[in-house]
Amino acid sequence: MTAALSLIFFASGASALVFETLWFHQAGLALGNSVWASSLVLAGFMGGLALGNALAARWGDRLADPVRSYAYLEVAIAVTGTGLVFGLPALARWLAPALRPLEGQLWLLNTCRLVVAFGALLVPSTAMGLTLPLLTRALTSAGAAFGRVLGGLYGWNTLGAVLGAVIAETHLIGALGIRGTALVAASANMGAAAGAWLLARRSGPARVPPPGGTAAVRPGRAAHPWLVAAFVSGFLLLALEIVWFRFLGLFVLSRSLSFAVMLAIVLAGIAVGGFAAARWLARCPAAHVRAGGVAFAAGACCIASYAAAPLYLAPFGTDLIVGPGAIARVGVPLMFPAAFLSGVFFTLAGAALRAAVPSDSVAVGALTFANTTGAAIGSLMAGFVLLPWLGMEASVYLAALVYGGVGVLLLATRPTQRGVACLVSAAVFAAAVAAFPFGTMETRHLRIPIQRWLRSPEDRVELVREGVVETLIYVDQRILGTTHSHRLITNALSMASSDNSARRYMNLYVYLPVALHPDPRRALLVSYGLGSTAEAVTATASFASIDIVDISRDILELSPRVRADSENPLADPRVTVHVEDGRYFLQSTRRRFDLITGEPPPPAANGVVNLYTREYFELVYDRLADGGMFSYWLPIHSVSEPGSRAILRAFCDVFADCTLWHGVGRDLMLLGTRGASQRVSAEQFARQWRDPKIASELTAVGFERPEQLGALFIGDATYLNEVTRNDAPLVDDFPKRVLGPTPRLDQLSPLHASWTDTDRARERFRSSAFVAALWPPELREASLPYFDSQRIINALTFGLYPPGRSRARDTHTILSETSLHAPALWLLGSNADFQRIVAEADDATRADPNFQYQLGVGLVAQRRFDEALEPLRLAEQNPGNFALASAVRIFALCEAGRRDEAHRLANERAEAMSRAGDMRDYWAAMQEIFGLAPPAIAIAHGG
Repeated sequence: MTAALSLIFFASGASALVFETLWFHQAGLALGNSVWASSLVLAGFMGGLALGNALAARWGDRLADPVRSYAYLEVAIAVTGTGLVFGLPALARWLAPALRPLEGQLWLLNTCRLVVAFGALLVPSTAMGLTLPLLTRALTSAGAAFGRVLGGLYGWNTLGAVLGAVIAETHLIGALGIRGTALVAASANMGAAAGAWLLARRSGPARVPPPGGTAAVRPGRAAHPWLVAAFVSGFLLLALEIVWFRFLGLFVLSRSLSFAVMLAIVLAGIAVGGFAAARWLARCPAAHVRAGGVAFAAGACCIASYAAAPLYLAPFGTDLIVGPGAIARVGVPLMFPAAFLSGVFFTLAGAALRAAVPSDSVAVGALTFANTTGAAIGSLMAGFVLLPWLGMEASVYLAALVYGGVGVLLLATRPTQRGVACLVSAAVFAAAVAAFPFGTMETRHLRIPIQRWLRSPEDRVELVREGVVETLIYVDQRILGTTHSHRLITNALSMASSDNSARRYMNLYVYLPVALHPDPRRALLVSYGLGSTAEAVTATASFASIDIVDISRDILELSPRVRADSENPLADPRVTVHVEDGRYFLQSTRRRFDLITGEPPPPAANGVVNLYTREYFELVYDRLADGGMFSYWLPIHSVSEPGSRAILRAFCDVFADCTLWHGVGRDLMLLGTRGASQRVSAEQFARQWRDPKIASELTAVGFERPEQLGALFIGDATYLNEVTRNDAPLVDDFPKRVLGPTPRLDQLSPLHASWTDTDRARERFRSSAFVAALWPPELREASLPYFDSQRIINALTFGLYPPGRSRARDTHTILSETSLHAPALWLLGSNADFQRIVAEADDATRADPNFQYQLGVGLVAQRRFDEALEPLRLAEQNPGNFALASAVRIFALCEAGRRDEAHRLANERAEAMSRAGDMRDYWAAMQEIFGLAPPAIAIAHGG
């Protein structure tokens, strides 16, 4: 029976983790994915488990047949668990509007969320909380030793949870969808129920105590230290899990699979710990007297695992850690030791508690109630108190100290704990506490994600905040000692930048729909980032009201720290800020908007995919006013081709006039409308270029003429429906459709590559029904020549400049065939922000050769070639810039018609580099600018 019930409980554990994953996913659709909503769903789930534990402690002994009762519980979990997965999305459709009056009353809203979460999860989570006490009683009633049974069942159930955590993410959800996976989990529960039912028929009923017996065996004073210890160990492990995941988030790519692997490591540690304690108790029934030593060892392991982090992180350098194997290489040494000892401690504490309580059900019920309650509080405290107040490093140290406190508690109250082994463990713990590596977080760990995203030696960290949702790092991006932009790093990833190229595509989400809309009055922005899109919205005077929604309070609070008051969009009186999940906000608001736009994290990031599904796009469509427009980010740099097809299919299923546009490189834009049919005039279309503030920014990011916007066109609904005709849309039930091999930076998939073909895009623009309906006719023809310059911009910004392609030729094309300045600056390593700094530089800065290079490039972009020669000559004084400045100077001579001088200078520079004994820098610069391989350069020098 022990073997059979262990196998059954293994299947139950796997099902429980699958269901838990699905419930949290679906609850996010109903209650939102904000940090408060997610935490309250977890609290509701843990509260249900604790209730089940309490019921087992109070009435578990009254059940005549615990195995048969367990079978009923598994059926209840299967039925109600599946019902939740199917029903929670439907709940979302009426719950958010019902809670609408509570908007802005955070505590009251979150109280309602907690009540709803607890009520929804009550039956399955309570049933789960009853299972371990019932099976433990069933086996101990048959004569098995309590401690060995508890550790074995606990281990098998947790090991099943490891399987459930991994298989749901790697196989089930992708193949079967959310609902199909729920049916698989329910089948595992039903299988466990059937197995338990068959076993129950073969065994007699358990002994039932006489009436009133349950009250007589409530935990007494002798059990209190063990209940406190169980509570604290549960608190610590869940708190540490939150801290560990945040710490690993600095190095590991944020994906749902990454989270599943990290969770599996913790669960595996607990399971193996349970097995080890069961074996220990089988050999030594009094092993629980060593529990204090185990607590000291757990505290020492917390410190040792953190102190050793530089060793197991070193092989990865600054690279993002991707893939289950790589995550395990850093996750196991960090989390497994303390998780293992936690599993040991739980089992030993149960055995000790059983010695103080003459009832198996009361012992297990009380133990799990205390442990689960501690875990629920620990997860909340870690997210809302420890991390934002103390930070990761101090939280680890505090957790270690509290583990030591548990050891001291047991030493003080249980004399049997004072053995030599326990005292040695306490001494090791004390040494670890004394040697804690304070400052490692700042001096080593935080520098890894920072170094990963620094783009210049002048860049510097502006501020760091370990917030409730994530670790935020703001980098000050500088040139010539002056800030030109900021970069926001959240955990391991750069989530936003306000540099010139990023602003180009982020601002486009406002510029294009505002150009096409006759009178935009109400705007909604989902996801704030560094505020570039928000700034474009607030710069538009026609908007009377602007709602900005972001899930991170910290990002919104830090906006004034990285922006001057005059540049902070959140200070605009028209702006209303909502700290909320964007999807939940759309479900709850009654307002309709003329423009809805957004740039959330990439869809493959953990917890984000439901902001790219057909159901989300339907919500957006419902909140658009008649004629309203929706612009949205499509990041093909982080979405596979199948994933981008699924998003396009979902978007076009909702927006009949869907279109796709270039932003910058692989940051594209989707645009759809709610029945827009009123064509604006050419004068209305160009009104943003007549606003001095907006016009300045339009020019800075390369939209120097209104007709340039047309050249960003890739395709309309006719084209997009054709390329996705065989693709299924991304929907809530199949969130894994967005996943696939991460695109390589040096490659484009066939579909993505086809979007760089501006000749075909021009023809699609000519014949587009969308363009014919909304674009001013005179601007349609005026846009066509700009597809040629867009071809050059695509080649540059997609990061795939072909070998042998000449930047000099492309720059010459821009300078001779257009009136544009920005593309010439980009081709030669500058932009409008750099040129602004050059124009405002003081005398000391003007002596810098880097200043001279930027000055010379700016003069080239203005077609003032002769004037550019002297600054470029001075720029050659910087050895690191010598070759590049020489190449641009040669180019400027050619553009000025002074080809003989260019030829002589090229030979002089080649001879100078040759005498220096290293031609590599020169060849590289000449190849980059002129597209020539070294043999071709040598031939050119010869004549």
